[in-house]
Order: sequence, then C-alpha cells, then structure tokens
Amino acid sequence: MKNIPNYITLVRLILSVLLFFITDNWILFLVIYFVCGISDVLDGFLARKFKCQTKTGARLDSLADFIFCFAAFFRMLLSYRLTIPVPIVFGAILIALIRFINLYITRKKFGMPGILHTIGNKLSGIIFFFACPVAVILGYIPLWVIFIPLISSLEEAMILLKADIYNPDIRSYYHLSK
Repeated sequence: MKNIPNYITLVRLILSVLLFFITDNWILFLVIYFVCGISDVLDGFLARKFKCQTKTGARLDSLADFIFCFAAFFRMLLSYRLTIPVPIVFGAILIALIRFINLYITRKKFGMPGILHTIGNKLSGIIFFFACPVAVILGYIPLWVIFIPLISSLEEAMILLKADIYNPDIRSYYHLSK
C-alpha cells in the first residue's frame, strides 16, 4: 500500500513521455493528458490520506510534473502551431530563470535539489493544466497564464532564502513563520 502513490507517479511519468510522440491524434493526446492530470492529484491525495509520503515520492512527483509540463507544452506548441505573445515568452524565461535559481538555492543551502509544494505552485500547475487545452482551442497562449506561476516562483525564492530547514510541503511564505 505504501508504494501505490509512487506507482501512480511512475505511470504519469511514462505517460508524459508518451505525450512527446503523439503528433496527430488530438483525442488520444487529451485522454493521456487528462489521465496525467488526474494521476497528479490522486498520487498526492493517497500519499497524504494513508500517511505514506516519502522524500523519494516527493522528488518523483516533482520530476513527473516537470516532464509532463515540458512534454505537453512542447507537443502542443509543435503540433498545433500556437501563437506565443512576446510577453509570454519573456514571462516564461523569467519564471524558468527564477525556478533554476530556486533549485540552485535549495542545492546550496540544503544539500539537495527540490521544489516546494506550495499553494502557489499547486495553483500554477492547475493553471498550466487547463491553459494548454484552452491555448489549442484559442490558437494562442493567453497572457493570464504567467501571472500565478511568476508570483509563486518568487514566493518560493523568498521561502528558500528565509527557511532554516528544507520542508517541501510548506504551504506558503505565511506558513514559514508559524
């Protein structure tokens, strides 16, 4: 029972890689896309409910999230020729830069790379999850997609700079002082 959330995460990781290769079947892409999204919610829920969270599971979940986002975004970008407004490009570069700095801070300060599971980061994931299919329908990536991820990446940096111990499950900057 303890490893079920990790198995679900591994399935998401495998399905995310498959998204790279689905080029001309929108229905199959959407089915796998939504299964990945549901599995992302389900693995964390089960791990918390049955108290079987592990450091390996948290890292595996972060890796699966990254691969899923990368695969889904680039497959949609390449297959559906989305228009990307210039502010989105600069915003995405800024967010990526902040996220890499956060990984560097985590590595230097706590001796391991990691991503925090803050409320802001979860909201960013939800926004990304729904924004990708919306972008394909609209034909472009809407500007609102970058606001919460930018704020959450900055919040994560502030948490990492202030924290004395690494807690990947911290909910927000506010919860750091509790």
